[in-house]
Order: sequence, then structure tokens, then C-alpha cells
Amino acid sequence: MFCPQCGQQQASEAVRFCKRCGASLEGLARFVGRGGLKAGEEEEGRALTPRQRGVRLGLLVMAAGLLFGGIAALLTAVKEDLFVLLPLAALVFTLGVIRMLYGLLLEGDAPRRRAEPPAAPADDRRPALGTDPPAELPPARAVPVKPRTAARPDTTGVAAPRGSVTEQTTKLLEEDE
Repeated sequence: MFCPQCGQQQASEAVRFCKRCGASLEGLARFVGRGGLKAGEEEEGRALTPRQRGVRLGLLVMAAGLLFGGIAALLTAVKEDLFVLLPLAALVFTLGVIRMLYGLLLEGDAPRRRAEPPAAPADDRRPALGTDPPAELPPARAVPVKPRTAARPDTTGVAAPRGSVTEQTTKLLEEDE
């Protein structure tokens, strides 16, 4: 095994630190043992794709339908009133065929990836857990509002209202009397 930092060959794989540069070699033996894969990648390589899972489920349901059909046929031979189980067995088998076709034709062939937590933004200045908060406030992030520079519109040319609505209604009612 060689040190990834300086390239020095190590005497044994039980060494925890490089003799030349002092780099930690603790995880290197496990990394090499997994064939250069990270801890989670090894499981992802063996994970079934949605298509493979769908086909397997379809085959399993089809096999259950065939088994149920065989049992239903035997029971029908013993007692004729149990013939109602045969259409049910055919339905289970048909659902298995449909599920298998759905898996083959409509499901993706890429393995599902585990959801990774979103990376923290680079300007995140929150203190780490277990540490004291900073003694000063963080820098301001808000952009100040621009002052309103537009002048108010000129309304001197607008005609003045001719009294209120109630005054005009009262005049109309007095005229009618």
C-alpha cells in the first residue's frame, strides 16, 4: 500500500500514519479493500433499478397466480362449488403480467440515488453546534430601499367635484315633492 499524499510505500497495511509525511492512513485500507469505492457507493452498485424491481414483482405475482390457480383447480375437482376461485386466480396472474410489462416498458433503468442533504451556502456564517455565538452581529444582507424620487402628479387641471352625492340626492328628492 502506498501513501496517497507522498507516494511512500508502507511496510504493512496496519500502519495508521505515513512514516514520511505523517498523513493519516486509517481509511485507506478499507478504501482499497472496497476496490476504490466510497462507503455508500458499494451498496449503490448492487441496488436494483426500478425496472428490475418491477419485473421481479411481476414475476412473483404471476407465480403466486399460477400457484393459486393450481390450488383452485384441485379444490374445484374436489368440490365443484369452489370454481369461483379459478377466475380469481386468473385475475392475480393477469395482474402479475401487467406489473411485469409496466416494469419493462415504463420504469427507468437507472438506479435510484439516495437523497443527499443540500450543501450549505458558502457565505453561511452560523457558528458550529456546541460553540459560543460570535460577539458581533453578522453583516447586513438586505439591500436598502431606493428613495422615491418621482414628483407627485399635477392635479390642478382636474375639475373640482360638484358637491357630495348625498347633497345632489337630497336636491332631487326635494324637487320631486
